[in-house]
Amino acid sequence: MIVAAIERLSGICEPENIWIVTNRTQKKAIGKLLLDFPIEQVLIEPEARNTAPCIAFAMATIAARDPDATLIVLPADQVIDPVPEFERMVARAQAIASDGKTLVTFGIPPKFAATGYGYIELGEPTDKALPRAFATKRFREKPDAATAQQFVDSGNFWWNSGIFVFQIDAMQKAFTEHAPHLATAATRMLIAIKANKRPQLVRAFKKAPKTSIDFAVMEKASHIAVVECTAHWDDVGSFPALARVLEATPDNNHLSLHAGADAQSLEAQGNIIYAEGKRTVTVFGVDNLVVAAVGDAVLVCPKDKADQLKTLIDHLRENGREDLL
Repeated sequence: MIVAAIERLSGICEPENIWIVTNRTQKKAIGKLLLDFPIEQVLIEPEARNTAPCIAFAMATIAARDPDATLIVLPADQVIDPVPEFERMVARAQAIASDGKTLVTFGIPPKFAATGYGYIELGEPTDKALPRAFATKRFREKPDAATAQQFVDSGNFWWNSGIFVFQIDAMQKAFTEHAPHLATAATRMLIAIKANKRPQLVRAFKKAPKTSIDFAVMEKASHIAVVECTAHWDDVGSFPALARVLEATPDNNHLSLHAGADAQSLEAQGNIIYAEGKRTVTVFGVDNLVVAAVGDAVLVCPKDKADQLKTLIDHLRENGREDLL
């Protein structure tokens, strides 16, 4: 998917303007997948601190080279096609962001009452151009099933794609107004990068608040626009999403098997099986489960509960089992 994300950008900007922000664990895998990608354009987060510090890190790195740049922040774990339609959406967002103050995101008209996505409540149209664009009334966190259905029924909420387009100065001003500690961290990172002082950069990054860009800025800023996603979009950030992007087996299961893993099934259907390593996962007489086997840990849960795994993650952390995460 990281390869697809890079290819998706090939018609939008030059290779030297594409940057990857990742963690140390994934750096080696990225190097194997993207053999021709410049290693200096792979940024390694000192630690996981959510999306706001990650974006601030990228902003500082790029601002050191081009302070007037427009950024497209694009998660890799998404399926978007056709690419020409995506390029059209980005061009629309760039035009809106060119005023130097508006932060732009993309919204997806909901196909069902999803509880695994955040939502954006639409305001007034920004103009009559296409793809459609609206001011935003508010961002809403992942809702429960009843609230999600209300959002869909209203016709005034779109899924939040997590893709952003903005000028660096516009986002820095939003940091200053709504997340001053983040603004300070971003400024200190920029100073460290210009001075080529990695330890200073790491210290500045670790002092940034551990928060999402939605909570830090997008839910609070005054100048926010949402552009309609007119391409096919799918966020493959959850196990149920695999069923939408992987071809079903003859017995209607969906398999994602890696590094020698195998799966067998009997009298079982509608299951999603994810496995890594030389092992065999077998399901017998069960339907609509998620089974994930990674390392020495195995997860089994109903498919309709898989969007709520944060509850399980919080439980494991509270019980000191971060080793399972």
